[in-house]
Amino acid sequence: MRHKRITIDNSTISSLSKNSTIKLIKPAKLLRRLANNKKDETKLKHIPECRISPVPSIPLFSTTTPQDSILSTSSSHSIILPTSSSSVIRRKMTSYSALKRKVQRQTDLYTSSRFQVNLEHVLGFTSISNSLVSQNRTTLAYAAGSSVVLYNIASQKQDFIINNARKAITSLSLSSDGKFLVTGECGHEPKVRVWDVNDKSQCVELGDHKFAIDCVVRRIAFAEDGSYFVTVGNRHVKFWYLAAPSLEVIPLKGRLAILAERKDNIFTDVVCGRGDCANMTYTITHNGLVSQFNEHRQICAEKDLKEKANCLAIGDTLLIVGCSNGSIFLFSTQNLDYIMSLPRPHYLGVDIGFIQSLDQLIYPQNTQYFPDAIALCLDEDNSIVTCFYSDHSFYIWDITYEESVKKLDSHLYHSACGWSIEPYSTQFQMFSLSPLLQHLSFITCSSDNSIRFWSLNSSTTTLLSKSTNIFSKELMKIIYLDDDHSKLCDSQTSQERSESSIKTGGRCLKISPDGLSIAIGDRNGNIRIFDLILLKQKFIIEAHDSEVLSIDYSQPEMGFYFLASSSRDRFVHIFDPIKDYQLIATLDDHSAAITAVRFSSIISSLTMTMQLISCSADKSLIFRTITKNENGKYQFIRSNNIVEKQTFYDMVVDRKRNEVSTACQDRMIRVYNTLDGKRVRTCKGSVGDSDTGYLIKIDLHTSGRYVATSCSNKCVYIWDIISNECIASLCGHSEIVTDIKFSQDGNYLYTISGDSCIFVWNTSELAIVPTSLQTPPLPSQLKNNDVETSIIEEKVKYIQNTKQMPEIVNDEHQPLLKRQRSLWETAEPHISIFDSQLFTKNKQQSLSNIITEENSTVKMTDSTSSQGSLSQDEIGDESFVDESKQGI
Repeated sequence: MRHKRITIDNSTISSLSKNSTIKLIKPAKLLRRLANNKKDETKLKHIPECRISPVPSIPLFSTTTPQDSILSTSSSHSIILPTSSSSVIRRKMTSYSALKRKVQRQTDLYTSSRFQVNLEHVLGFTSISNSLVSQNRTTLAYAAGSSVVLYNIASQKQDFIINNARKAITSLSLSSDGKFLVTGECGHEPKVRVWDVNDKSQCVELGDHKFAIDCVVRRIAFAEDGSYFVTVGNRHVKFWYLAAPSLEVIPLKGRLAILAERKDNIFTDVVCGRGDCANMTYTITHNGLVSQFNEHRQICAEKDLKEKANCLAIGDTLLIVGCSNGSIFLFSTQNLDYIMSLPRPHYLGVDIGFIQSLDQLIYPQNTQYFPDAIALCLDEDNSIVTCFYSDHSFYIWDITYEESVKKLDSHLYHSACGWSIEPYSTQFQMFSLSPLLQHLSFITCSSDNSIRFWSLNSSTTTLLSKSTNIFSKELMKIIYLDDDHSKLCDSQTSQERSESSIKTGGRCLKISPDGLSIAIGDRNGNIRIFDLILLKQKFIIEAHDSEVLSIDYSQPEMGFYFLASSSRDRFVHIFDPIKDYQLIATLDDHSAAITAVRFSSIISSLTMTMQLISCSADKSLIFRTITKNENGKYQFIRSNNIVEKQTFYDMVVDRKRNEVSTACQDRMIRVYNTLDGKRVRTCKGSVGDSDTGYLIKIDLHTSGRYVATSCSNKCVYIWDIISNECIASLCGHSEIVTDIKFSQDGNYLYTISGDSCIFVWNTSELAIVPTSLQTPPLPSQLKNNDVETSIIEEKVKYIQNTKQMPEIVNDEHQPLLKRQRSLWETAEPHISIFDSQLFTKNKQQSLSNIITEENSTVKMTDSTSSQGSLSQDEIGDESFVDESKQGI
């Protein structure tokens, strides 16, 4: 139902305070009138419509600082330039139905919380051009998913502004005084948002766009006096002249530059001059031609770089050009005279773990091994240049002295979809002889063909001072899975995106129980075993015909020591690590992609039985008991087979309660008893009433009281499993969160996403849980009709089951279930993690083995389409017609 837009006349506008914003109020009387839909706009004017909310004024449209005006363009080929504060007021007015949807969405994101979960660190960025970076003195702003990282160059600390709308940031800019930040976003009905940098709150929201807010033209630049702006693109350089501010809509007048024989070029960036060169405009072309335009729009100077040029930055006297292969040139703004060049960054494929000084860095002769410069920022007052590169790294250079340029800081991040996280346990560190592993926090894998080792422990800075590499303080080591380093560069930054659908990179990770090896399942179906001490590959197993979705080690103290892997090819393989990973068994009980596989143990008063649990896109959950026959051959006897109406995407084992929690397609968490396979309870896994989306990952906190889930709506939720209450709702990623893991001490939650970024959340308040509340037996939550037993009956069954072992049922006695091949059989969901226990003769020690496995892409029907999306490079099923538009 559509309603007319409520407007405010000029007299009302003039009576409002300049230091206020307008917000629409929806009284009960107005709701009743809108429901009838029979009242005209005249009658609505008699109802209280607006109220004044004191908000600091924003000098966005002041004639004294025209460079701070907001200009946005979108793929709808429209350019919107607010010229007065009244335009802001009019854009705040909208229909009640739209406001109702907005209120409901905000309610979904924010829940009452007893605990504070803060974003502490972001490893990665999604800026691919100058429109996504901005710098004001020591503050550097760049995009990271649907968040903006505010990096203080002096203190090297991060701060964050999170767009709770969960839409990817596509453009941003800091005001000249550094007090405000404006962002553009993509998605349905995107907004231009103005943020207060001090308190990280949203001040103004501007609408009117229908498609992603980005440049159809490639770049836009404002003149210093604000009298005009320039746009460039394919065969296009155009000057747009602005009239005086007015309350009326005034069409913009544009004039093309005089290009002559340069008219067929692709112009990639533009900047307007400053100071003595304020009347000049500078452009670059795709083939490396730098041009200077005068006030008459004529080319007055040129410089041919003879290589691809991508980005520009300008000061009062310096013009900086970023080119391919890591080249950065500095020219004079007066006449384009060459001044100097900045050093190249690291070459692609560099082993950062062994380079502690620039003297050790030997560049290869072929320059194609360097990443391209894609964005530049210049702080001429402090002589600082910041350069972003196509492999998702950025460097901060000190250019005070031309003869000795110094590197102030640098960071290297994943450049493609992140798939899996594996935290490193402190118990592993006790037995490790490697200084790198002593301070290791977690390990990640990505589609960029790299495995990265991260350390965020600030208390070990002094201990690491002798062994830290020169490239990054948090990145300790990179392992490359292939000699072809082309995948290290983000294909989105290139002018022509590659159409190849070659699957590369790691898909899932798992550290061995002794902490000496790590198993990596890749997207080609191989399993690689790396020595964590020597950081060398020991074995490569061609295990599956399709990508490996999950791997897991068993604990030797259980009586068996195995490595299990599952794949999209519907098989589970069991390997013996002691015998050089010899194949022991292959299980083919599932009829679709096996999304997760876990080892578990059943503890009774007398014995301990080992289990293998697998869940699949065929909507089944299978429990297998591991035994050894008289001939010494291992048997995996199916003891329980559970078939539900919903697909299983991930699971986590709670050995303290003998339970396994599963993340399901209907956004519910279903918990089963590992003793008899019966469902213990069903509880909610996401917030909101939306009927679309599904749970992707699930993980259990070390206290056993909290569980974290990631949903296809790009949010992460933390639940109290005792009260079934959502205690935190986390957002900030712009793509589906592909893996989540709690740290071994429970103080941090790591999330990784298809946007290539890693978020580190501080959950230290969750770790403070009374001992009496950590692992109590939980009664069922009678919230679903399919749970028929009462709470008392469940308690009795739980007590009885813990006193006796389940009866082992042979395969031949299992009822044959007729399964239809599901639409989800090509699904790629997966991984989860669980706490394991090491049992010795004298005591029990808890060992948190966090397994990381990857959620895979799922072919979805219209009714269950995902709200997040990954590019074709991150998606792993050949049967997808348009993978870039499908959810995981």
